[in-house]
Amino acid sequence: MVLFRSITVDEYKNESTFQQLYAFHETPFGKCLIAITDTDEDVIYLEFVDGDESEALKILKQKWPMTKTLKDTKNKTKNIIEKIFHPDNTSHLHSVGVLMKGTEFQIKVWRSLISIPKGTITTYEKIAQMIDNPKAAIAVGTAISKNYIAYIVPCHRVKGKNGSNKYAWGIERKEAILEYESQHV
Repeated sequence: MVLFRSITVDEYKNESTFQQLYAFHETPFGKCLIAITDTDEDVIYLEFVDGDESEALKILKQKWPMTKTLKDTKNKTKNIIEKIFHPDNTSHLHSVGVLMKGTEFQIKVWRSLISIPKGTITTYEKIAQMIDNPKAAIAVGTAISKNYIAYIVPCHRVKGKNGSNKYAWGIERKEAILEYESQHV
């Protein structure tokens, strides 16, 4: 279960009181960079990394510029990775919190992604309808493309109504995730 929390850009500027702990980990879909808050261990960033780790870390720091970035020396992120990618039979007892920063519209779109059932695919148009803005399919697509918490906030479950299939971390990875989910529903 995902516990979704959010903060607007203005709230972040005025109320940034946490530090971020980061680490690189292997997942079933390749290496990732994860960052969590040092306060309640909410995931604030999860990106698949195929190239330079230092470039990925630079992007993380740009996403949260007013937050001190510390390497996770106590391996707290490993526990979160285990909950996300290697759940056991009691995983339903362990929720993962996320904290996302964006505009009110982006937050609304990202929150709606959490409600897409595992193993299913929807469209930008249906997401626009879910957020009571049926003419906003293009804006929804733009907001989804800004999602910076891979897999947990499941933008991989959304395609264009014409079947267009984009994914920030690669189409092959998206298809692998969808296949994995269809086998583990």
